[in-house]
Amino acid sequence: MRKLVDGFLSLLAAIATVAICGVPSWFTYQAIMAKVAPTWAWAGVIALGGVGFIMTLTFLRKAFSGVSPSRDRPRR
Repeated sequence: MRKLVDGFLSLLAAIATVAICGVPSWFTYQAIMAKVAPTWAWAGVIALGGVGFIMTLTFLRKAFSGVSPSRDRPRR
């Protein structure tokens, strides 16, 4: 049961990561396309999107393994 709960918590962490990193990246992209933001803002979009992508994959891997978001290995 604990493995299921830990996996669910990791899934929630993955969803939160998508929201926290994805939404600002998307709106910055939209601002660049609308010529509201300068072109150097691409650096922020790429950096935040890349970090968010890596963290989301990590949390999803933990979710499928049943590992809590704050742990490296499953509980005993």
